[in-house]
Amino acid sequence: MNDNQRGDDRVLPFQIDALDVRGRIVRLGPVVDTILSRHDYPDAVSRLLAEMIVVATLLGNSVKFDGSFTVQTKSDGPLSLMVSDFATPGALRGYAQFEPEAVAALGLTPSLAALVGKGYLAMTIDQGPDTERYQGIVALDGADLAACAETYFRDSEQIPTLVRLAARRAWPGGPWLAGGLMIQHLPHGSAGPRIDAAGHLPDEADDDHWANARAKAASVTADELVGPGLRAEELVWRLFHEDGIRVYSQLELAVGCRCSREHIASVLTRFSPEDRADMAVDGRIVVTCEFCNAGFAFDPATVEP
Repeated sequence: MNDNQRGDDRVLPFQIDALDVRGRIVRLGPVVDTILSRHDYPDAVSRLLAEMIVVATLLGNSVKFDGSFTVQTKSDGPLSLMVSDFATPGALRGYAQFEPEAVAALGLTPSLAALVGKGYLAMTIDQGPDTERYQGIVALDGADLAACAETYFRDSEQIPTLVRLAARRAWPGGPWLAGGLMIQHLPHGSAGPRIDAAGHLPDEADDDHWANARAKAASVTADELVGPGLRAEELVWRLFHEDGIRVYSQLELAVGCRCSREHIASVLTRFSPEDRADMAVDGRIVVTCEFCNAGFAFDPATVEP
């Protein structure tokens, strides 16, 4: 099955009126592999960063805004930083900072806790210089990134949410694939559904609907999220065909690093000639983008794009 048949690098939104649920399915292929292959990350780091990219895509596509939706972890573990963002309408990028020897010592499939230690997961919406940024933060104390995202929605947004993530190579040493599923209980009125600390809805009928939706969504497997066996439409039909599901137009995704020689040059011009001279190595200032790993070289005396 080729990439087009698999339905890679797309988001499929859907809604289930009978269960008061909305959701998204993300399938990533060449996009996530391109992002990861630009860096020499060990598989354990690549796998977790791929899941982060899926989280940014699921959440960014579910919010009505024009700008960037950034998901970031910062912690005291061997994997100290991960950043991924979704820029409207569908541009993705991401990178990680880690200690190679410490990560290698954890083995091939370390837990989230072993990789990141203690820290936080932050989600930021930035709609440009003339708007106020919105940020929500939750502790990195879940069993995995999906659990952390669910906690964020429960505590910060009070929206019952289920998230499932998967990332792996297509075969040993092969390209990376990633996928994710998110469902949320639809708001009722302007205030939305109010939930208690355990994530339960107070209304019995709503609680039954959400329990039904959660049980079906939780049955999804990693093979279904990233494997070639089911397209996104087929997967969502498999899960919810009994409930009158509606699917919407799919959004195509692309690699979208926003670095440019012009932007970096404009930043360097803010420094004094003396400071720029100090930055130079062998007569050149070299700036490398952390996201795409592209390098840009400048003459410190002129700093022209």
